[in-house]
Amino acid sequence: MFIDRPSRYKIKILLFLLAVTVSSSVWAQLSITFPFDGAVFQRNTSNTATISIAGSYTGGVERIEARLTAVAGGTGVGWTSIDTSPAAGLYKGTLSGVTGGWYTLEVRSVLFNNVVTTATLSRVGVGEVFVIAGQSNVQGIESHGHKASVDANNRIKYVDWLLPCPDGTCQNVDPPFPQISTLNNTGQGIRISPNGITSWAWGELGDALLNRFNVPVLFFNAAASGSSIGNWSRSADGLPSAHPHIGIQYAGNPNFPYQYLRKALNFYASLFGVRAVLWHQGESDLVKNRNADPNDNTLATEYRDSLNHVISRSRSHSDKLLLPWVISRVSYWEYGSAPFTDSEVISGQNLTINPTDKIFAGPETDFIQIPRPDGVHLENVSGGIQGISEMANGWNTYLDNNFFANATPYAAMAPPSLTLGCSGGTYSVTAPAGYTYFWVSGNNDISTAYQLPNTQTITPGAGTYRVYLKDGSDNIILSQSVTVPGGVSAPPSLTVSASPVVAGQSVTLYAQGCMGSVNWSTGQSGYSISQAPTQTTTYTATCSIGSCASVAANVQVSACPATATLSSPYVSGQTLTIKASNTLIGVNAVRAGANIMYDAKNSVTLQPGFLSEKNSTFTAVAGAGCSN
Repeated sequence: MFIDRPSRYKIKILLFLLAVTVSSSVWAQLSITFPFDGAVFQRNTSNTATISIAGSYTGGVERIEARLTAVAGGTGVGWTSIDTSPAAGLYKGTLSGVTGGWYTLEVRSVLFNNVVTTATLSRVGVGEVFVIAGQSNVQGIESHGHKASVDANNRIKYVDWLLPCPDGTCQNVDPPFPQISTLNNTGQGIRISPNGITSWAWGELGDALLNRFNVPVLFFNAAASGSSIGNWSRSADGLPSAHPHIGIQYAGNPNFPYQYLRKALNFYASLFGVRAVLWHQGESDLVKNRNADPNDNTLATEYRDSLNHVISRSRSHSDKLLLPWVISRVSYWEYGSAPFTDSEVISGQNLTINPTDKIFAGPETDFIQIPRPDGVHLENVSGGIQGISEMANGWNTYLDNNFFANATPYAAMAPPSLTLGCSGGTYSVTAPAGYTYFWVSGNNDISTAYQLPNTQTITPGAGTYRVYLKDGSDNIILSQSVTVPGGVSAPPSLTVSASPVVAGQSVTLYAQGCMGSVNWSTGQSGYSISQAPTQTTTYTATCSIGSCASVAANVQVSACPATATLSSPYVSGQTLTIKASNTLIGVNAVRAGANIMYDAKNSVTLQPGFLSEKNSTFTAVAGAGCSN
């Protein structure tokens, strides 16, 4: 019997097509662990910055893409590949040439050119970063009528933390993981890390800069109330110095007040970059110059030399050798008899200003709000003079276009790349060489480091970890986070582009659900490989991180011959489909109780000797075969 069309015999003729698809991993997850929501990165003099992006994922990923959508100012960046070889659940990359502005950051993982999942960071910016230093007229004081930013897009930022000084003794501790806030509140308890109090003039100055450049602004405040230039100069070398007003060791610690500034530069300027230090100090030195002891006076040359020493130490300690400074002219204090300004102090500040050395002139505040409500501090008086606001305007005036063209900023330091490994069933996390290491769980403070310093590689239990790295200048670089699994990887999920196939036909094997490396029984590796089986073949693959491999998963590819002659009988209980890409020839018996289908592309031929017994089921299909 030859079958190539429907016949009168009671043999079922069936035509059908089986579609094979590859789906995305439904179990995949993606997170952004660097940068942080609300972060502002210092732009360069061309109004651009490079934004580092890092995070973690689960499941299979071949590349990571990112894009920026402009929210206020700036120019959006379309989907861009930032990591074409993510590994072991970690990715890291950059978007360069990002213009000043305020953005939403999106990151997506891609496998087989399909988007697996997407993660979003609500806001990240490219703009200006300033560190404030000096005395209380820039540190801030509660209940002095200070104003906040009124920007509707929440683009004036700060980190809310105050360096601890229990019982009046300040501690040499590093700042915690940065929690970025908006400077839009005039309430009590606002702390601009590491030592600022209230929004003071900085919300208003931020808005003024925002109106000029349409970029976000991030402030840090290292000012210290009542400090003299001698306190700053001596503490820069860790030398003791007396508080000019109460006569005891300033802050109970010879490293202060300078340590406030060093912490701001080593930690925050490292993470976000910095444009300049805004310096406003001199009132306490007027008081010193009114003392009876002439040996305790501050002459102009002494002020100049002391401030230059602070500037020099700040540059060497942060490894920012031309870190810009902006020097206010300030000395006003209604102390003793008039005049309440000091020409020696003002002269010392003027002598320090040297634009060639990136030391620029700041506002002259001795002429603001005279007399002052408490004799020294500026205040926004309800229904009266707005002294703090006038100072904000003064800073905005001196931070002119010439300043921004010549005050070359320092960019943020890129976060380090971490590596997740595994050996003998134990996971390890490794950071780059050449640092001091402080490993923490989650987003904990550096003070909670659970390993001794100088441990480049750790072998922790399951959980999420970061590392704070300190370089030779004590600059701190904060890594992305890494999630250590709780056990050996699960086997990958394997699929095939087609099965059965014509013998020798190329097929693609796919692996999903593995955040490590996929290793196949063919000796190949990768999330997809090509094969051309000449016979039915079972392929296996494992998911590995380091030398720790999962159990093997398997997938079978059935190879379909061109022509086959079937001579062996099929017996009761067998249910089979036999295929060919051209012709099937049957000369065998299909016994009672068997359920057999012959499926060939061109023809099924039943020659003498073929028998389909009573109570068997036999089906012949012509026109499909291996493509069925």
